[in-house]
Amino acid sequence: MKKITTIIAVLLTGLTVCLGQTKVNFSLDKSCSYYGENITDDIYSFSSTQEAKDIVERIVNIVGLEQNFQIAAANVPNALATIQNNQRLILYSQNFILSIKNATGTDWAGISILAHEIGHHLNGHTIMPGGSRPDLELQADKFSGFVCAKLCATLQQAQAAMNSLASASGSSTHPPKSARIEAIALGWNQGNSGSKPTTQPQTTTPTQTQETPIENKVVKTTANVNIVYQGDQYGCGLPISITIGNKTFSPTGQMFTATDIPLGQQYYRINGNINCPVIGGCVASGEGTIYIKENSTFYIGWQNVAFSQCRIWLNGQ
Repeated sequence: MKKITTIIAVLLTGLTVCLGQTKVNFSLDKSCSYYGENITDDIYSFSSTQEAKDIVERIVNIVGLEQNFQIAAANVPNALATIQNNQRLILYSQNFILSIKNATGTDWAGISILAHEIGHHLNGHTIMPGGSRPDLELQADKFSGFVCAKLCATLQQAQAAMNSLASASGSSTHPPKSARIEAIALGWNQGNSGSKPTTQPQTTTPTQTQETPIENKVVKTTANVNIVYQGDQYGCGLPISITIGNKTFSPTGQMFTATDIPLGQQYYRINGNINCPVIGGCVASGEGTIYIKENSTFYIGWQNVAFSQCRIWLNGQ
C-alpha cells in the first residue's frame, strides 16, 4: 500500500505541473515567428519539456554564447521569439513540434526551429521594432543551418522543417521557401567549413642539403567513456542498446565503460526497453548528439511519454 500511495503522489505532482499555465502578454511588434501566421487567441505558457531545455543548452553551447532568454511551451501556431516585461522569451507549440516530427520523420525539424528562434534573440532581432521581416528571417534561417551543421545534422535534416511547411510564395514578413532553404544551406555550409593550416614550402640552396626527420606520431581518434544510470525509486532495469558514432554496445550495471568511441561531436541513438517491476515497462527510444572526449561521463535519463512508450537520452556532465 505504501508503494501504491507513493506512485499516486508522484503522478498527482506531475499532473499539477502539467496543468500549470500562465497567460502571456507580449507585443507582436517585437516578436519573430517561424512561419508568420497571425496570432489572435490569448496565449498561455506551460512548463517546457526537459528535451526542449536540453536542445537549447546544446545550441547555445555550440556557438559559445550565454543564454539570456527563457523557453516555454505555449498555444502558439509553431514557435516565436519575443519579449515580455523586458525578458527575452521563446515560445513553442509542443503539439506543432510533435506533428512536424511525425511529418518529417526526424527530431532535427524541431531542433532547427528552436535554433531559428534562438537566432532571432542572439542577433538582436527582438529588440528591434516591427517584428518579423524577410531579411531578419533569412538571418535566423542561416543561423539555424549553421547550428544544425555543428550538431552533425545533414543538410536534408537541417532543411526538413522548412521543406515541410514553409510557404512557396512567402509573405510581407517572411521570404519564400526557396530563399529560406538557400539561407539554411549557406549556414550549414559555413558550419561544416573550417580554416585549414597552411604549410610553408621548404627551400634549399645548392650549397646546403636539408634533411627532414620523419616522426611516427600516433593520433588518438577514440576514447573510453562512462555510461551511468543512477537508478530510480521503482527498481527499473534498462535492457538497452546504445550506438555512438559507429560503435554499438549494451551497457550492463549502473556504471559501464564503453571503449573505442569516436572523439568529438557524435550522433547517438538508444533503443530497448525499460522494465519496472512495480509500474510496468515501456519501449524506449531516443537520439541526439554528445561531445566525446577521454573519460567523459554520460548519464542515462528517461521519461514516459505515452502508453508503453518512453523517451530515453544521454546527459553529459
